[in-house]
Amino acid sequence: MTRNATGSSPRGEAAELRTATSDDGELLRRAVFAAWRWRSPWDEDAYTAYAAAGEPDSYVDGFGSRPTDAGVIAVVGDGVRTESFLGAAWYRCFTEEAHRAAYVAEDVPEVVIAVEESTRGTGVGRLLLSRLIEVARQSGVKRLSLHVNRENIRAQRLYEQFGFAEVPLGDSRGAVMVLRVEDAPRATCDR
Repeated sequence: MTRNATGSSPRGEAAELRTATSDDGELLRRAVFAAWRWRSPWDEDAYTAYAAAGEPDSYVDGFGSRPTDAGVIAVVGDGVRTESFLGAAWYRCFTEEAHRAAYVAEDVPEVVIAVEESTRGTGVGRLLLSRLIEVARQSGVKRLSLHVNRENIRAQRLYEQFGFAEVPLGDSRGAVMVLRVEDAPRATCDR
């Protein structure tokens, strides 16, 4: 677990990062739901109904089973028994035949990032994205892609600060952005 004071909980506690694993399916599913509903406050009843429907989600299902899956989870706590989820960022590769909105190519993983509503604006998203880019760099990933709602200006600005640039693959609702990993700023946070 890595502790870093550049991201924090709403109570000011330092965020800690840990590697996302195949055991984090529920956290990742909650994160995807939060990312889809980025404008809305968390609604546990809506999430429960969504989860009960059991719809497949290729961003989450079987995470950790592909050799190119990678991710980080931000928490407050000891990371074992008493952690409190702050956010997550992860990536997966997809194929031409089965992909998501940010698909660019089979060797370009698609990024998903979500930060707990009460934690937004505290640096947790920046911390997660910085660490995920470092993981990609260390794994030899050349490019990363993501899809962001065109109305989510705060997220777009964050991605641009890391070097993501829009490519002409989006639509009227969402932008597809790509990062050349070698061009991204190197992490300066504690390790």
